[in-house]
Amino acid sequence: MRLLAVVLLAELIVAPRVAAKDAEPIYKTIEAKHFTRVEGVELSPAFTDYLYAELRNELAKTKLFLQVIGEGEAVEDADAANSIVIEGVITEYKKGNLAAATIIGYGAGSRSLKIDVNVTRRSDHQNMEAIKSHVRVSPRWNEEVMAKAAAHQIANEVKKGLKEKTKG
Repeated sequence: MRLLAVVLLAELIVAPRVAAKDAEPIYKTIEAKHFTRVEGVELSPAFTDYLYAELRNELAKTKLFLQVIGEGEAVEDADAANSIVIEGVITEYKKGNLAAATIIGYGAGSRSLKIDVNVTRRSDHQNMEAIKSHVRVSPRWNEEVMAKAAAHQIANEVKKGLKEKTKG
């Protein structure tokens, strides 16, 4: 009987805390756009599609947005003030060196990807956040995995920045 009372009491204490972590979405929508590249970035044409798809998935996981919409999708005028657009430019890509990664390890020979990301409000195009993301991955990984790692990092930085902006 005591054990049942302790379990019930523990649940009453823990349940409100768990419910508080699942916050309501802050923004109505976010529109993810395909990222562009500067001249000289040697990635396959499919990489931007991988990055676009993974970024949409990662942004949905942040739970800051009620809906993640695709590029060019319409948003109602009433929701435009509470909607965001994310776009970016891939500024640098280094292929890495598999031999250095194998022999030396500790991050030597990693692939490197630098991306400039802009987060703007849809209604007035006000810049909400500017992110310079630098992703380093193993040269053994293919472009799909590299896109997933980059999208994960970008989504986390967007979430962190927007949460700070709403608090302050």
